[in-house]
Amino acid sequence: MATRRYGVDVAAYQSTSMGNFHTAGASFVVVKLTEGTNYFNPKARAQVASSRANHCYTHAYHFANFGSSVSQAQAEAKYFLSYAAKVNISKKRMIFLDWEGNTYNCVTGSKAANTKAILAFMDVCHKAGYPVGLYSGASLMRTAIDTSQVIKRYGTCLWVASYPTMSAVSAADFGYFPSMLDGIVIWQFTSNWKGMGVDGNVMLIDMYSNTSNPAQKEVKKEALNKVSKPSKPLFIVYAPLINGDPNWKIALRDGSGHLTGKYIKTNSRWQVWDKKPMKGETWYKLGTDEQWAPASYLKKV
Repeated sequence: MATRRYGVDVAAYQSTSMGNFHTAGASFVVVKLTEGTNYFNPKARAQVASSRANHCYTHAYHFANFGSSVSQAQAEAKYFLSYAAKVNISKKRMIFLDWEGNTYNCVTGSKAANTKAILAFMDVCHKAGYPVGLYSGASLMRTAIDTSQVIKRYGTCLWVASYPTMSAVSAADFGYFPSMLDGIVIWQFTSNWKGMGVDGNVMLIDMYSNTSNPAQKEVKKEALNKVSKPSKPLFIVYAPLINGDPNWKIALRDGSGHLTGKYIKTNSRWQVWDKKPMKGETWYKLGTDEQWAPASYLKKV
């Protein structure tokens, strides 16, 4: 994507009109439809209709109440699907499971049991013909869910929440991007986007370029762009201080665009061995194929 897509997710707490969000720059909306097996968002129909009227891509999510119960997960998936059909969510759009801790969703089960139940929910939705995804906070994804199993089955499908601040935020700060494994399709970077009291999200890959399996095709396309390491560096780059903070670090990705969990410090110099377009901007290879950094955070020396 030349420009990353921004979007919002809404529930009964938000207005039925998506006009202000679209005007502010949202190109997609994820609407909460259901929770457990007995709750339907009373504003969902109007929110879905308004999203479409404002020419936004319209997705949906379900809030889990099943914890680590496979049978309850399957029952909730069927309940969710019944309402996805009633509000006519397109099978070209992703539907997400929101699995996080609250009074009705116990997250203290084993990682294996939690993951088994999550996959049971996603399997039912997938068999119904939808691309499926999983939402949760970064911490819970690391500690309570085996995300590698989710990614293995459903590819790039994680929607992760991680906020650098609880204040109003207008744009995603990728210097703070959560260090995860592979598989993130959307990052929820604020709970107060542009001061409008709505979650702000940024899409990391173009979900709309291939409706059959957009995430995996994008990753394969980027992998084909790899080139051999030249015999000498192309040039030297400098990682300047960001926001005047000497402790700021820049997250690195591998040649296919996946986060590696590695970082470089600002106020440092690096040799560039290769460059290529990836994830909507130019990236520089600073060493091995696991050390790609975005040009937007670097300056040529």
